[in-house]
Amino acid sequence: MVGASRMVWMVLVPCAVLACGRQGGSAQRAAPPDSAKWSGLYVSDTLPAADVRGRVVRLAIGTDTMAILEIEFIGRGGVARRGVWSARGEELTFEPRHIDGRPLETAFLWRLEGNRLVPLRWNREVYGSGGLPLTKQALPASAPADTTGGAPR
Repeated sequence: MVGASRMVWMVLVPCAVLACGRQGGSAQRAAPPDSAKWSGLYVSDTLPAADVRGRVVRLAIGTDTMAILEIEFIGRGGVARRGVWSARGEELTFEPRHIDGRPLETAFLWRLEGNRLVPLRWNREVYGSGGLPLTKQALPASAPADTTGGAPR
């Protein structure tokens, strides 16, 4: 099941990241100047959870200001939060939002250290004392184009 979940994420996350840029009204928003630095998929190791074997967190940062945070509770299912992101220097903020744009919960704040997001601010009652440390995932390399038209080389 976990392997199938990873396969789904390998397909869905690039689509979600690209779709973030196609949300209604996003053409009116200017992309942050450092979106190339931040956009992509960030994933946690298996983190502790109160009543399940663990949880895995994924944060998909779009090239515009949209993002999706998904928490998979191992053996139980998951929840997703849509919201907006912003960055200042080496710090990334993600603010989960209701469908009408109102804040849903306390905004997350991370500091970028190499390819890792180190949690600085979060709701400790909901997400625990360690927060949600995340690591940026490399996008899978695309297969080279077949320039032979299928003919043997």
